Amino acid sequence: MSQSFLANKLFYDLRRSPARTTLEIKIDREGQLVVVAPIEWPMDLIERSVEEKRLWIYTKLAQKELLFRPPKPKEYVSGETFHYLGRSYRLQLVKGHPLRRTVPALRLEGGRFLLRIDERDRAHQHFVDWYINEGSPWLQRRVELWSRRIGIAPPAADIMELGFRWGSCGRKGNLSFHWRTLLLPPRIIDYIAAHELVHLHEPHHTPKFWRRLERAMPDFFERKQWLAENGGRF
Repeated sequence: MSQSFLANKLFYDLRRSPARTTLEIKIDREGQLVVVAPIEWPMDLIERSVEEKRLWIYTKLAQKELLFRPPKPKEYVSGETFHYLGRSYRLQLVKGHPLRRTVPALRLEGGRFLLRIDERDRAHQHFVDWYINEGSPWLQRRVELWSRRIGIAPPAADIMELGFRWGSCGRKGNLSFHWRTLLLPPRIIDYIAAHELVHLHEPHHTPKFWRRLERAMPDFFERKQWLAENGGRF
């Protein structure tokens, strides 16, 4: 159970844990400040401890804000770069043809994204739809591969808009991934998939969670660090 507090202009979620003997302060994946305290700690001790870490907290929050700063809006003009599975492709605007109305509004062909110029006003949605339609089968295969390595039945993997989260593990065992995940290199997508799959065993980021992830993916920390340092570009 968690409670929200505002102390000296710091808004945080306080969680009590019988497993803790010291205070833990962290920034979760959504950029929320979380304080995990031993059950018996009084509030005045918790507030003093949070205050002592104020500089560290502001530094981490600033880093998180920089990491998740919205990318520069796309203009959808010829020559602009778009990513798919870690590779970059140039966009080329092409004319539609009155006798070929079945030509898709957006397609990847000859090493370029081709966007019909008459569909430019709806370009963002066309890209989102393209990533979901083209990327879903690929991502589902990766989820099935990693589920076998982790030792669980492969769940369904949906691609959607997830705000500032790369992936999410639902209570019913289903996985969801941000459509922007498909922009990342495959080995980083594999890390996100494996990370969410391990959550089906271990809901929280306990030492047991990280040990289980490491058994399936020994270099997970290297991939995790790459995502932390480079994910904001995508």
